[in-house]
Amino acid sequence: MALSYSMADSLYDALSSIVGDSGMLPDDQVTGYTVDGILPKVVIVPGDISAMQDVLRIASERDVSVIPAGSGSKLSIGNVVPEIGIVVSTRRLNKVIEYEPADLTVTVESGMRLSDLQKELAVHRQYLPLNPPYADKCTIGGIVATNSSGPLRLRHGTARNLVLGLHVMLANGTVVKSGGKVVKNVAGYDLNKLYIGSFGTLGIITEVSLKLSPIPSHETILSAQYDTIERAIHDGLSIVSSQVLPSYVVLMTECSVNGLSKQAPTLMVGFGGEAETVSWQLSSTRSQMEQNEAKSVHVIEGESQHQFRHEIQEYSAADKNCNQIIIRVNLKRTDMSKFTEAAHELTSDMMFHLGNGVAYLRLPVKNGDDFEMTAGLISKLRQQVMGMKGNLTIESATPELKQHLDIWGPIGNTLDLMKHIKSKFDSKRILNAGRFVT
Repeated sequence: MALSYSMADSLYDALSSIVGDSGMLPDDQVTGYTVDGILPKVVIVPGDISAMQDVLRIASERDVSVIPAGSGSKLSIGNVVPEIGIVVSTRRLNKVIEYEPADLTVTVESGMRLSDLQKELAVHRQYLPLNPPYADKCTIGGIVATNSSGPLRLRHGTARNLVLGLHVMLANGTVVKSGGKVVKNVAGYDLNKLYIGSFGTLGIITEVSLKLSPIPSHETILSAQYDTIERAIHDGLSIVSSQVLPSYVVLMTECSVNGLSKQAPTLMVGFGGEAETVSWQLSSTRSQMEQNEAKSVHVIEGESQHQFRHEIQEYSAADKNCNQIIIRVNLKRTDMSKFTEAAHELTSDMMFHLGNGVAYLRLPVKNGDDFEMTAGLISKLRQQVMGMKGNLTIESATPELKQHLDIWGPIGNTLDLMKHIKSKFDSKRILNAGRFVT
């Protein structure tokens, strides 16, 4: 619904009366929540749940679209919409509600940044074993809403595996609960899984209970370079299937960290645990790499290890200027070598989470690009991926490219079910309207 100036002014005044000046983002900061080049009419940063409820009730009454956000790092994901009414940011809901170190569980407000939570947990030598991109910015609610993860998913899983319970605010302001605060929590349907990865289309996550892990006493990375991508993938998959149980196995086709050759595919295997165990893992994996004719096999520790981790973790992070197109592909692990042959027509810059069948591709965006041609190449690659029973989604792209391309790809026979669920949770379709598949 388009807003006239009088309606927009009326909406602004109504929202301002609820959240006050501190809850209305100043104009010079609103640009941080730009979506596909479109400025939201207003960005609300409520300081408590009650204020957020009132904001959603007004939006529902006036049929104004609402985009939920945390720090705004994932706003590049989604289809283009003609206008953005209200962005509701949870970033002021950033407290630890309950922390039980002995139980390895914590409950936090959804606007808490992952980096801030990790600092608090580290006091007790614990951490949340998720390392998604946007490490310094991403919020817990944003991670859960997008089911975002990083290379540690090989050992610990994604947010779907670590969330114990949620509080979610529906489009009409009603707060519902799912799950609980303990690890052994089985009671009825697991509604957590419904909200996780729904991109805020069913409700705004306000509170999250999570499972934690002890911080490993020793961590290190083993890197190696190979003559071909196929040889690196084969060696990486054999390491995944071996008894060494790595924390992650990542292949980057272009990696220039710490003096490595950018032209050679680089395999990086992470380990974490007791020093004696890690020493055995390193020795066993290094022998395997050398037997498979790997070059430049190195143990990465100290400051260099932080650089490698950052390079891996932030590979799929987008910037507000959309200087890169970022594509995510999910495949069977055994199809990854076949996929690289098809992907090379589009780009040579790729990263593979070999233990999970996830690949990311990056394409630079330049002035004068033919987006229609690029969209055609991506669509061709998507068809090849679908032929392998996989899927391809666009995580970041310019608005011009999005006009030529389906961001999410075919949904299949689940679309009607998804629309039905959406109508039950958000009958007026105000939450993230038009940006997700429903």
